[in-house]
Amino acid sequence: MLIQVAALYRASKKKRDNLWTEWVSRPPAALLVYWLQHTAITPNQISFVAILVAAIGVGLLVGWTTWIGLIVAALVLQLAYVIDCVDGQLARIKQMTSPVGALLDFMLDEVKAFLVLGGAAVRLWRLQHDDKFLLIGIVGLCAAASGITLTTFMRRDEYLAATGGKAVLPATERADFLPRSFSPIALMESAGRLVLHYPSWFLLVAFSNRLEIFLYAYVGAHLLYLARASLTVLMKLGRGPK
Repeated sequence: MLIQVAALYRASKKKRDNLWTEWVSRPPAALLVYWLQHTAITPNQISFVAILVAAIGVGLLVGWTTWIGLIVAALVLQLAYVIDCVDGQLARIKQMTSPVGALLDFMLDEVKAFLVLGGAAVRLWRLQHDDKFLLIGIVGLCAAASGITLTTFMRRDEYLAATGGKAVLPATERADFLPRSFSPIALMESAGRLVLHYPSWFLLVAFSNRLEIFLYAYVGAHLLYLARASLTVLMKLGRGPK
């Protein structure tokens, strides 16, 4: 069985992935794919299971305010991410990949990000009775939603036609964290990708019981992405006539 699971892992993983996803999350996901490959369960159904498990994890994050509760919530969120890896791997094994399935996965990933961000802010507010955490959470949610809106806008055919950009495939690739170069911008982008990929470091935050570090870094990364995306659109579409 292990040989078959290993073969499924190699056949179903993405060519371009970050280290955490490739070596931590996808191996157990491949085991789940082994059990599901001959069933009638579809990749889209797995996507909905992943968001349900993530919602349970966020519920634990908000409601179970001890250190152990934080660790359990982080483990449940890791399980949700493993299940999230299953949908794409199962789709590739069953040859059921589709643009709408990739878009569904992208949309639900962002919903999970909203839940985790909001849950972290509410937990910190409950523990420290400091309204600043609610304010940071609201700012972060606005930044994340605006950034996703801009991303969707910049991928539309109308925007690409107006700016001469290349079409973006609907499939979502979880790129690695290595910088493209050693320029300050490339290094900042690499750090931003790492911060935004919270499954790769959320457990560390939980075990160290420093959830505020996650909130500050995650909101900051979303604000920086929003600033960059806004500047890109402004530069491409805000020019006056020549």
